[in-house]
Amino acid sequence: GFGSGGFGAPGPTRLSVGDAISFGWRKFSANPGVWIVLVVIAFVIQALINGIFNGFDYTQDSDNISFTTAFSATNLIGTLVTAVVGYLIEAAFVRGALSEVDGRKPAFGTFLQVGPIGAVILTGLLVGIGTSVGLVLCILPGLVFAFLTWWAMPFVVDRNQDAITAIKSSFTAIKSNAGTLILLALALIGINILGALLCGLGLLVSIPVSIIASTYAYRITTGGPVVA
Repeated sequence: GFGSGGFGAPGPTRLSVGDAISFGWRKFSANPGVWIVLVVIAFVIQALINGIFNGFDYTQDSDNISFTTAFSATNLIGTLVTAVVGYLIEAAFVRGALSEVDGRKPAFGTFLQVGPIGAVILTGLLVGIGTSVGLVLCILPGLVFAFLTWWAMPFVVDRNQDAITAIKSSFTAIKSNAGTLILLALALIGINILGALLCGLGLLVSIPVSIIASTYAYRITTGGPVVA
């Protein structure tokens, strides 16, 4: 079973979309500073990496094979670095959200405690590859895979699981309450689209609220502890 309560054990409340989002908003609004700063830092880090590796603006010379090769290699390295940093940022946000769900306001140091870094990176890579392959296969399989692996990272960070176990755990947990979780996923996507439309500034709020809401749903669904 999952956790001390066993998988599927009743959590503090039955999962509802409204409860998850209101929980996310309540926790964020009680501790907005650290979350907003973390989202800004995440954006800046990703922008810097993108600038370092993709900052070439001039035209390639098709005759210059060595330049083209170097350019391609740089782009490949840049893509990998961007992905790995993205996985670590995701894990950091999950750690902060787990702290909120445990009833402790995360400090900046909390976000650095991402757990097993190797498992975090491997989980991110496997989920990313699986989603990409699925998207190539008529899109829908990719969306289904992304949905079923939604909680792979929380299982790594919260329960110290390896990548394969975490992905299997996510599949099992998501399938156990798929109907409600599809509605929650759509609601969170909608919130982030609204956040992006507000000159992007709304994302400073919508991203933390979404991550906390998702982590709340993860704990409720798996019978883990939630402190209101």
